[in-house]
Amino acid sequence: MQGNRKRFGRQFVRLSAIVGAALAGLTTSASAADFYAGKQLTMLVGSGTGGGYDNYARLFQRHLAKHIPGAPNIIVQNVPAAGSLVAMNTLANSAPRDGLTIGAVQTHIGVEPLMGVTGPTANAKYDARQMNWLFSASKEVPVVVAWHTAPIKSFKDLTEREMLVGSSGVATSDGVYPRVMNALLDTKFKIIDGYKDNPQLLLATETGEIMGRAGWFVSSLMSTQASEVAQGKQKVIVQVALEKHPQFPDVPLIGDFVKDPVRLEQLRFALSWLPMGRPYVAPPGIPADRVKILRDAFANAAKDPELLAEAAKMNLEISPLTGEQVQDLIVKLYATPETVVEKVRDIMVAK
Repeated sequence: MQGNRKRFGRQFVRLSAIVGAALAGLTTSASAADFYAGKQLTMLVGSGTGGGYDNYARLFQRHLAKHIPGAPNIIVQNVPAAGSLVAMNTLANSAPRDGLTIGAVQTHIGVEPLMGVTGPTANAKYDARQMNWLFSASKEVPVVVAWHTAPIKSFKDLTEREMLVGSSGVATSDGVYPRVMNALLDTKFKIIDGYKDNPQLLLATETGEIMGRAGWFVSSLMSTQASEVAQGKQKVIVQVALEKHPQFPDVPLIGDFVKDPVRLEQLRFALSWLPMGRPYVAPPGIPADRVKILRDAFANAAKDPELLAEAAKMNLEISPLTGEQVQDLIVKLYATPETVVEKVRDIMVAK
């Protein structure tokens, strides 16, 4: 009899633990599902208004809430300083860790602590591996684009004559990738920095102040210049990526012109974070169930017919990575050999 009571007692303890864990899980899940009801979610956009990052962020702002339990009100706040570095530092260090503040940041910001594209690496006051990466809306492909009156018709021309290209900042793709190509492919880009935004760059191109851009994302190019591309006014010379964009199957990849294996390894690393082309991120330390809610919301929004229809009207490509895929990519990038990182850092950082 005493043995039976002991066995019953042990079984009761195990059963109580199982039931308790299940109830705790239900409570946590219910709490997470209710958390966003009646709340405001702020999306910090680390770029100026009217550009590609801002257009993507506002597109998702309009559709994301219906995929979050409780349908919070979502507002966008532009923080365009230092190529998204100010926004990212804010998320990492001073934003509440409750899942109510997220960021839409530039492509390079995940490797900024490694590369220091916007300045000394110490300015990046975060560990990208500790951030909660939520999603990326598009796999970006930068391209070299020449205005039709420019004497640049092929990649060979880029190695034989100077091409004046415009840039809106040393940390932007059209500031970084011309430097990469000059160093690894012996191109002759001359970069004119200081343009405020895309409209200024377009005007400078059309008036002949510059010949084009080297590092223009296809998504941004086609959202603003699709007709000019179709008419041959904007000529795509080469794709600065690891894989071709489906809209330009006949335009060569930059890697096709690199024969030295050491340079090719460096080039591949320099292009390796482009698959997370339009990333969204949240502070570290957020409860895991809220991170899951946000990741699921982005993933579901990216399949939402209403969002996709609006994206098509805006010529915004949706080629997403899940939050888990972005997180894994970040970890992989930080495992790159230091010798490769150092060389590419020296190339990318403006002197």
